[in-house]
This record gives sequence, C-alpha cells and structure tokens, in this order.
Amino acid sequence: MAASTAERDEVAKKYDFYQLLGLEDTADESAIRKAYRKAALKYHPDKNKSKHAVGIFHALSIANEVLLSDNLRQEYDAKRSAKIRDKKRQEAFDSKRRQGKEDLERRENEASKRQKKPNGAEFGAGGGLTPGRAERWDSQKEAMLHAKITRLQEQSAMLKAQRDAKLRSAEKAN
Repeated sequence: MAASTAERDEVAKKYDFYQLLGLEDTADESAIRKAYRKAALKYHPDKNKSKHAVGIFHALSIANEVLLSDNLRQEYDAKRSAKIRDKKRQEAFDSKRRQGKEDLERRENEASKRQKKPNGAEFGAGGGLTPGRAERWDSQKEAMLHAKITRLQEQSAMLKAQRDAKLRSAEKAN
C-alpha cells in the first residue's frame, strides 16, 4: 500500500532514509532492495516483538517506496540537501555566536581585573575609578535617578488626570 504524501513527510522528518537502510546517497535500485530486505527481516513485527519495531518497519517501507521511485527520490533528496545545508548554516551561526560570547566574557573579565586592586577595592591604580571620580559618578547617577523619578511622577499625574477626565465625560454622557 502506497503511503500518503503527509505520511511520507512525517516519517522523513524523523528518519534519514539512507541512514535507516544503511546506504550511501548514491545507492542504486538493487542495493536499495537488498538493504530493505535485510532491515525488514530485522524489524518485521512477526520477528521482532519490540514496541518500536512496528514504527521502524513502517518507516523502512516508506523509505523503500521513496528511494525506489525516481520522482519521490528526487524530491526527497532535494529536501534532504536543504535540511543538511540549513543544519550546517545553523551550526556555523552557533559557532560564531559562541565565539562572540566567549570574546565578550574575556573582555569583561579583563576590564574587571583592571578596575580592581589586589585587595579587592575598585578604586585607584590600573585606570579604575579614583575616590573623587567615584563620588562625582555617584552624584551624577543620583541626579539622573532623581530626574527620572520626577519625570515619571509627572507623567503618572498627567495620565491620572486624563483618565479622570474621560471618566467624568463618560458619566455625563450617561
């Protein structure tokens, strides 16, 4: 019985048909038939009582059907090549991302070491913050925080006023 397209696609997502049959992607028809017969004997539900044997046997049947049909095989090979290409691209991207992360961590560690004294203080030698700079930095941060809090309070008051005005106009309309 021929498998539906959806069924073939589902099985193709789970298995690489060539690996399932233990074949190279250049295998000819006779090699495919031979590999299928060998694998089918191993996983046939009458011979193998494992609960996974039925699923594997079904996948083997679909793999055999696809690889023996010229049209289906060309379609499968195209999808498989695209999948392999995407996987390689993703691995290269992951490698670059991992390398970038390691580089960033290394630079952060170096910067942290430059700012710390041997006793653990973060001021002084090595280009770190001096006590005077630290005080100015803290006062600047505090001023910026105060300005931000004030701005947020003003925005909050304005939004409350707008909301109250809408509620009053809605009450008058009713």
